[in-house]
Amino acid sequence: MRWPLEPLLTSFLSNESLVPLAVLAVAAFLLMLSLRRRLGRRGWEPPEDTPVRRAPSVPQGEARIRRDMEELLVELQDLSRKISAEIDTRFAKLEAVLRDADRRIAVLNRLSRETSAKAGGPVAEPESHEARHAVVYELADAGFSPVEIARDLGRTPGEVELILNLRKNAARRE
Repeated sequence: MRWPLEPLLTSFLSNESLVPLAVLAVAAFLLMLSLRRRLGRRGWEPPEDTPVRRAPSVPQGEARIRRDMEELLVELQDLSRKISAEIDTRFAKLEAVLRDADRRIAVLNRLSRETSAKAGGPVAEPESHEARHAVVYELADAGFSPVEIARDLGRTPGEVELILNLRKNAARRE
């Protein structure tokens, strides 16, 4: 059985018709090249079944949720900064109150010793250096600066610093 297009193909493939076939092939190639350039200029996209790497598209619902989450994170950061600042402020106030309480306790200890020494009878001998400077030592051990100690005791800062330096030198010698 012969194929019905066989005579047509044999006539095309004969030596006489190779030139028109070559011209037809070149024309088809140029036509394809021209089409490809035109589609490239227009931003042609391949069909959906063609594998192309693209960023995944985000549905509008997810985009809204993402935006809401980012806004919530910004609000949480602002709130945490405010809370942190308030905690720092309260902590500083608490430290100031504790320092003031320590100072008052040291002053009360000094006053109680002075009143007990006066009530105990006549003072027979002068106090030693350690006894006279015990209040300065107590306040320094409580963490007060020489300026604060001088202000509380009515002495000069230089005198308080001298007393504290004498104590350090005595401790080094021992």
